[in-house]
Amino acid sequence: MTPAAPAHIALFEQPEIYAKRWFLLGIMCLSLVMVVMAVSGLNVAIPSIQSSLGASATDLQWIVDSYAIIFAGLLISAGAIGDRFGRKRALQGGLLLFGVGSIIGTFEGDVTVVIVSRAVMGIGAAFVMPATLSIISAIFAPQERSKAIAVWAGFAGAGGALGPLVVGFLLTDWWVFPAYWWGAAFLFNVVTVAITLTAVSIWAPRSKDDESTPLDPVGAVLSIVGLAALLFGIIEGPVKGWSSTPVIAGFVLAIVGLGGFIVWELRTKHPMLPMTFFRNGGFSLGSGVITFAFFVMFGFFFLMTQFLQFVRDYSPLDAGVATLPLAVALVMVSPRSAAVSEKFGASRVMALGFGFITAGFAVMAFVEASTSYLAIALGLVLLGIGMGITVAPATGSIMSAVPLNKAGVGSAVNDTTREVGGALGIAVLGSIANSAYRSGISDDVLASLPRESAGPAAESIGAAVQIAGDPRLPTEVALRLGEEARAAFTDAFNSSLASAAAIAAVIGVAVFVFGRRTDAARGTHPTDEAADETTPTPADLAS
Repeated sequence: MTPAAPAHIALFEQPEIYAKRWFLLGIMCLSLVMVVMAVSGLNVAIPSIQSSLGASATDLQWIVDSYAIIFAGLLISAGAIGDRFGRKRALQGGLLLFGVGSIIGTFEGDVTVVIVSRAVMGIGAAFVMPATLSIISAIFAPQERSKAIAVWAGFAGAGGALGPLVVGFLLTDWWVFPAYWWGAAFLFNVVTVAITLTAVSIWAPRSKDDESTPLDPVGAVLSIVGLAALLFGIIEGPVKGWSSTPVIAGFVLAIVGLGGFIVWELRTKHPMLPMTFFRNGGFSLGSGVITFAFFVMFGFFFLMTQFLQFVRDYSPLDAGVATLPLAVALVMVSPRSAAVSEKFGASRVMALGFGFITAGFAVMAFVEASTSYLAIALGLVLLGIGMGITVAPATGSIMSAVPLNKAGVGSAVNDTTREVGGALGIAVLGSIANSAYRSGISDDVLASLPRESAGPAAESIGAAVQIAGDPRLPTEVALRLGEEARAAFTDAFNSSLASAAAIAAVIGVAVFVFGRRTDAARGTHPTDEAADETTPTPADLAS
């Protein structure tokens, strides 16, 4: 086991840590990818869970959402606990909880227990994610830190694309597991936890806040209540209705909790999240960029999975493989974004990233059922490049704005903005798609269906495709329902991504205009007149 570092010697100055820093980065990235995949990958297993457990639509929603709400709600508190008592301990404890939750979910046949297992996994993930980034910040010297953070950010984004691929593979009919056994998605986590927990216990160094800042229990409670209530309102809004009592109550509680948290943090002697951090332009800009980047990307993943499986008839595995160009482009480009940001300024690079994202969405907005996969791959590559040169500099901006003793909290803010932005993206773009889909299904088709089937068919493409496959339905009606549902969802998919392209374009312009002052303050903006006219090009990313 790695001994505790002397308080007066930074971890990156110790030869034994310096020699294995890239190996440790790999361990941190493996832990990170596992947590991220647990969100996106489970969506592929939802049909298998539904058929095996007889789960209702509400049950399925809570199997997914219990993880996300608890994960996001606990992030800031978990980051602060890691800073105070040790990031390695936080990482070990988080991995252990994540593994326990996965074991519970692997072989359980009761829906309620599966929901509880996902909640336990969410608690573990809240300790894992900020601990990985804060340990990376501690073991890399300042001159290498931005590149290491860029690698971390690349794998954080790629994990979302890899989740459907891995789970899709596990749900195919191969010799280890019976076909479509949904428990394989949980069992994979158990194996990964065993590997990463062993590696962390043996090689990861101990690191914590040398100032031993006291905990902030009041701030912790307020942040947990406020963030969890906010995520609840955002997630439940499209399902229950934005004016429903539970959703309104969630938003009211979020305002009270987060408002109280801000007031308390401004007044307490030892704030968990000093509000002064937000006076730093890099911290605020990075937080905003990550929020909007994952707003459009999570919404995209949510719709893309449905488009590939229900419109193009891809299997879960085929759908996962189809999204690989995005993950590959993201992982390849992210490490290069650090050097480009130092040369041209972070705001210019992030603005360019939103330009690539806009172009990717513009391509995808014209995709149809018969479109060549090469066009889809082009759109995915553009999106991967855009995310790679947007999220990595934004994460670096956040982490460079906080002192190392608050690295866990800084990482937690980065992760929280990501989760909130992602939930908003799914809610907003999903609502746009649902509205367009409903208007695309004709009343004639719905009238030809049994009364109990008309409502579900009008609500979702998945239900419509399942109903169209019912052998009891007249052939002509089934064919027409399937054709209209696929056409309606394709139009909805295109409309939503056109909206995402417009949002990305506006944010890119805003980042370019308002980020220049931040770059100048950080010393990363070109200062001479000639350099001021220089902007990064795609060729710079390949150099």
